[in-house]
Amino acid sequence: MFGQKFHLDTTHSLSAIALVLGLAAGSVPVAAMAQPDARSVAPIARAATLSISTELSIDLPARVRTTDNLNLRAGASTAYSVLVSIPKGTSVPVLGRASNGWYKVSYDGRTGYVSNSYVVAASVRTLDSLNLRTGTSTNYRILITIPKGATVSAYSRASNGWYRVSYGGYTGWVSGSYVTTYPKPPATPLGKGPNRTSRVVLTFDDCPSSLSSYKAAIDYAASANIGMVLAPTGDCFASYKSRYGVDLASLARAKGQWVINHSVSHPDLRPLSCQQVGSQLGGTGVHTNFGRPPYGAIDGSVRCGYDSRGMAPWTWTRDTEDWKVKSKSITVARASGAVGGDTVLMHMQWYGFSPDALRQIKANLGARGLGVCRAYRGGDHAGSILRTSVKLPSSLPC
Repeated sequence: MFGQKFHLDTTHSLSAIALVLGLAAGSVPVAAMAQPDARSVAPIARAATLSISTELSIDLPARVRTTDNLNLRAGASTAYSVLVSIPKGTSVPVLGRASNGWYKVSYDGRTGYVSNSYVVAASVRTLDSLNLRTGTSTNYRILITIPKGATVSAYSRASNGWYRVSYGGYTGWVSGSYVTTYPKPPATPLGKGPNRTSRVVLTFDDCPSSLSSYKAAIDYAASANIGMVLAPTGDCFASYKSRYGVDLASLARAKGQWVINHSVSHPDLRPLSCQQVGSQLGGTGVHTNFGRPPYGAIDGSVRCGYDSRGMAPWTWTRDTEDWKVKSKSITVARASGAVGGDTVLMHMQWYGFSPDALRQIKANLGARGLGVCRAYRGGDHAGSILRTSVKLPSSLPC
């Protein structure tokens, strides 16, 4: 069992374990201190320093559980007025997150903010068969073994990362190294991904050669009703944000295009552990529910890493090898040879990623009675271009 493989250097009694219930400091529970005067700091001044996530991403848990009696406040700090007190152990839905880590939640008909220092994800999912123990190390007695893929209620988190959870009528502790707060990834074929239609999906990996070429390609795709799937690396994503202040994913989504993860630095993930793979997927770059493994390389450890981040790997069914041939005509010809339902692999820095190449590929496929995936206009494929979501649907609206 994974729980049996995980060892600590020292053993501590349960009473000596300090609980770490968040990533950043915030307000303290109601029971822990008197509340400051909400009028002592002007809320409008404090609010101006915070940004609020309005679109749920893969990194936000669906729900959090309070670990003490906790104030729901009108804003994301103790400077704001208290709306209501949420009892200890209450699971509340997450609506967003402020830049200081406070969660936007709803409770008892009210919407406000709670400090992330006093909540934990309301549930965790096991990445393998895992022992539930009476304490926070492998030195403690096993109560029961939780099967792989089980979702269990979580109540607190110890300073060494172990979670207090319930399963099968028992309450105990499991190693945080082998659980995840992410939802179960969508179940789709490895090569075809979420495309369940007869249309061809044109996908492009890595990094564009320039910002102007990137904008030209996504602008043309939107105007020509082509829905591409883009997979920029995290290093590329960070570089463009640093140099130009642009978010490549946001630019593409605004044009009805889909964007997936492609790791941070494009290593072969197979030599890495499950946790190391998860780090490559969870670092800089796109955080969503689908990702393309570099080189299409997959093994058990890679699958575990994707599972730990709530991502399904999506490879391809037709490789143009544009990076090798470095020819526009050959790349276009190979992409044009796709069959219905294919996922075609190309790269943003080579010749398939341009308005003229996209035009030719679409025309060539059309001459054979095949369509390309369409730019997103909603389920009816009518009207103006709509922004695509951070998470891809399990059935892509091609």
